[in-house]
Amino acid sequence: MIGRFFYIILLVGVLSGCVALETKQTKQAAFPSMYTDARPSSILILPAINKSTASDASGYITATLTQPFADAGYYVFPTLLTTDIFNNEGILDGTQALGIPKPIFKKSFGADSVLFVTINKWDKNYVVFAGNVTVGISYVLISTITEDILWSYDQEVVVDTSGDSSAGLIGALIATAISTAVQDYIPVAHQVNAAAVGTMPYGKYHPSVGQDGAIASVSPSAQKKALE
Repeated sequence: MIGRFFYIILLVGVLSGCVALETKQTKQAAFPSMYTDARPSSILILPAINKSTASDASGYITATLTQPFADAGYYVFPTLLTTDIFNNEGILDGTQALGIPKPIFKKSFGADSVLFVTINKWDKNYVVFAGNVTVGISYVLISTITEDILWSYDQEVVVDTSGDSSAGLIGALIATAISTAVQDYIPVAHQVNAAAVGTMPYGKYHPSVGQDGAIASVSPSAQKKALE
């Protein structure tokens, strides 16, 4: 009985060690193509694929994607302009672009890569005087030259919208309900996008390009889930 107990403890320790190792994958190990000549210098963001119940989620995400990538050293094609072009071509959702050969985007826009963004979750949760907003996004960056996957990441962020408990029970109930209902999603979307881009190797226009390969970046599960 004691031997079995210690076996279980050992097994839990091994499993915990595997999880820990998973979280320590470096940027270069996760995204090796980003440290070769295949590294893109420009990104074309396609219309988001919205699987959530929030019809306006795509607008929030698209509006906050350019800055994080630009800060990371990439040229990002202006989303207002490209969205109009896609709309004129009848591409309103990224799903419609999945089957298009990626070199076409290179020929049409001159982009080295295209970014597919999938909004998996955009939920408001309100229970008594506790509230939060849950946002789940997947990102997949594909080369328009080789059609290889250069970077992928999946994450979920929960933003607390609970009211001020110092206002008393009734005050907290009202504050939480209002806060959750009128939550400004622009900062939420920016937080999600910035955190995701932080897992990505620096681009050509960043002073530290090629020097961040040893930085712990993303778990294999988050990388794999984005491709599902």
